[in-house]
Amino acid sequence: MLQALIQLLLYALLAGFSALALAATIGVMQAGRLKALAFGAGFVAGQLFTCSLFVLVGVAAISSNNKGHPGVQASLELVIAGVLIVLAVRIRAQGPIRREGSSERARLLVERLGRLHLLTMLLAGLLLGIGGPKRLLLTAFAATSITTAGVGDVGQAALVVWYVAVASALVWAPIVLFVLLGERIVALMARAQKRVARYQRGAMVYALILLAAFLIIDAISIL
Repeated sequence: MLQALIQLLLYALLAGFSALALAATIGVMQAGRLKALAFGAGFVAGQLFTCSLFVLVGVAAISSNNKGHPGVQASLELVIAGVLIVLAVRIRAQGPIRREGSSERARLLVERLGRLHLLTMLLAGLLLGIGGPKRLLLTAFAATSITTAGVGDVGQAALVVWYVAVASALVWAPIVLFVLLGERIVALMARAQKRVARYQRGAMVYALILLAAFLIIDAISIL
């Protein structure tokens, strides 16, 4: 269980450490408390749906084909570790982030979100919570860790909640603070957005390498 918690923490940090998600959160906070809550609820629901779906598919596949086969788990971990290393190398090779382009994209996102209606805001949060290729891939890897953790249904549900809570923390936590404390949180989050954008790429590279090493060591111990 502890091993799965550590793996899921790394996957969740990689999925959640996003300057764009933080920019979207700042945008919805400027649209008001009710819209911010709708966006946050949609985002968490989207992430929860995706992770739960991947876990259910993984449980069905393992139960029908590979139950109790440690070699399959070790091979899967080695494959995932290889993918993570490739991702780390590609991210490292991309060079420094162009802050001008990132800031302009964030500004446009804030403007668009501010014009959305309540229901549309909920849908926007849901779609962003499901995510693009990066978030979907990391959620799939996280679901694999959950299904191979060797815990029961209750334990798997707890691990799903743990992953979703961390992976969506940059969205739901600022919104909760905004609802409780008001407009002063917006300026604080704007400063945090600049720091996230500055360190996002380097943090992702180190986290990917660390997670890959963790999976390789675990696979060797199984074999």
